[in-house]
Amino acid sequence: MAGENEAAADTVPGVVLAGGDERTAADATFAKSSEPATRCRNCSTQVTGAYCPACGQAAHVHRSLLSLAHDILHSVLHFEGKFWRTVPELFWRPGQLTRRYIDGERVRFVSPMGLYLFAVFLTFAVFSFSPGALDEHTDTDSTDIGDWRAGNGAALAAVRAQMDELRLQLAAPQLTAQERAALEGELADLRAAQEVMEALANGDWERLRELRRTATAAAHTGRDAEASAPAAQARTDFLTELNRRYDELNRNPALLAYKLKMAGYKFSWALIPLSIPFMWLLFFWRRDIRLYDHAVFVTYSIAFMLLLAVIVSLFSAAGVGTGLIVTTCLLVPPLHMYRQLRGAYRLSRWSAMLRLFLLAIACTIVLVLFFVVLLIAGAFS
Repeated sequence: MAGENEAAADTVPGVVLAGGDERTAADATFAKSSEPATRCRNCSTQVTGAYCPACGQAAHVHRSLLSLAHDILHSVLHFEGKFWRTVPELFWRPGQLTRRYIDGERVRFVSPMGLYLFAVFLTFAVFSFSPGALDEHTDTDSTDIGDWRAGNGAALAAVRAQMDELRLQLAAPQLTAQERAALEGELADLRAAQEVMEALANGDWERLRELRRTATAAAHTGRDAEASAPAAQARTDFLTELNRRYDELNRNPALLAYKLKMAGYKFSWALIPLSIPFMWLLFFWRRDIRLYDHAVFVTYSIAFMLLLAVIVSLFSAAGVGTGLIVTTCLLVPPLHMYRQLRGAYRLSRWSAMLRLFLLAIACTIVLVLFFVVLLIAGAFS
């Protein structure tokens, strides 16, 4: 009967509660939200302890900014034990962590993808604040301006020298029509670069905007022509356009480094699908190992490498010696992969060493493929 009276008090206005107080339904609802819940607010299951036995929600619902901050930290780092159990295992016993997660011990640890996403986020945050070639500076020190003008002037002089050399080559009477067309195309590209550099040197922003509009219109025209060309010609045009864009970036290493860095953040996930086939090749005859196992191994391994890059970057910013940093980068990754291979796949020492050698070759191939992806993405971004 007491439960029925409480339920009625929540829905019927003007009810009489214990002690003879008459309250409205709104007052009763407020009292319900302020007092310890006897039913779960999420699934209405009777709660007898601190958490709901059905869905796990806490019986006491916090409504403060501090609790919101706690939720954010919990979502990102799993502060309630998971994060601080996972990271030490990843650093000191990576093989055991991988094996335990594959075998089903998952509530205790952050998932591989969750830890990987956190590592990518942390890497992006740390490297964004590290000095970069294209970082924006509010300091307008005259030395920086002078260095920039000197570099632009040197590049402009080099372009002019290349143009003079091309003009001398074009003056040769024995050139074929194809060779002459190629030289004229190179000369046109250098002339366009010269116009941009001269406009930058003179601070002529209107001229720069005009050059940009002209380049955009030419690019649209080229894409329209490519769309109407045969497939073979389209492939040739793609390679030509890729070479042209790469040459432009090669003249500006700072822009190339910036685009590669941004493309690396966007496409870092590609390392996982690129690596899994090579892991499969190392164990393709073992029926007890599945692709899922390789995915867990690769994801945890990449997450560790990203966290190691963050630590090395922070040490470098703190002034740690270059020798120690280089030694760390050369020794720690193979040692970590060896320990992870032994524990995750239960290998002997010699078997783990052999697979470590093959895995090092596979990592080189994956990194080359990944760098090609970054170059293409950076050139066309």
